[in-house]
Amino acid sequence: MFKSKSSSGYQKIELISVGSVIDLEILLAANSKRVKTEFIGYLEGQYIILNYPKQKQLGQAVDHVKEGATVIVRAVADHSDGQIIAFKTDIKAVAYTPTKLIFLYPPQQVQSQCLRHHVRIPTLIPATLMTQRSSCEGVIKDLSRTGLLFSLPESALDLPDHDQSCHVVIADKNKQQIRLSGEVCSTTHQDDITLIGIKLIADEGKVDQILQQCLIDLSALHTT
Repeated sequence: MFKSKSSSGYQKIELISVGSVIDLEILLAANSKRVKTEFIGYLEGQYIILNYPKQKQLGQAVDHVKEGATVIVRAVADHSDGQIIAFKTDIKAVAYTPTKLIFLYPPQQVQSQCLRHHVRIPTLIPATLMTQRSSCEGVIKDLSRTGLLFSLPESALDLPDHDQSCHVVIADKNKQQIRLSGEVCSTTHQDDITLIGIKLIADEGKVDQILQQCLIDLSALHTT
């Protein structure tokens, strides 16, 4: 049995709302598996509770979600300026009834970082880039509170011009549209894709909403 780990950083964990989507990285022998799940709650000094991820997300990693497995949890703090919280710990237990839950040991250390204007976080968010004359399906490759990098196939027609106004439309977890307004500031061709840099216009609150509801890839936050 694992010894109970020391409790620290609970003031930061308290900033994670019950039901918030979190990023759970399961550390495997040679790599890792990242899945989305929900934060259920915690008992200070005892454990943190997460919803058990969907089987389809876990794939072959399902056999590694067990007592003693090491995981990294990443989340966006509620009611903050985009503060990212991350910690590394072990699975204390997995409950199967009345519902499947994951219990984690309290982490020894909790890290946090504010998403400042100059920080770009890697993402893989499907989205639609819309201009007055066309719309293209693509992926947001990175995101900050003031800009993003949009990737679309090289074959896409009617690429937007420099300084052209545009909208990036994203569907949140409730299938509601989040529309970000911006203007094109760069276009780069790379292999078989086109990368479009977009400056966001007064949409910081909506970016925070995306962080809260869609939970972007938070690998830019270093963890120990």
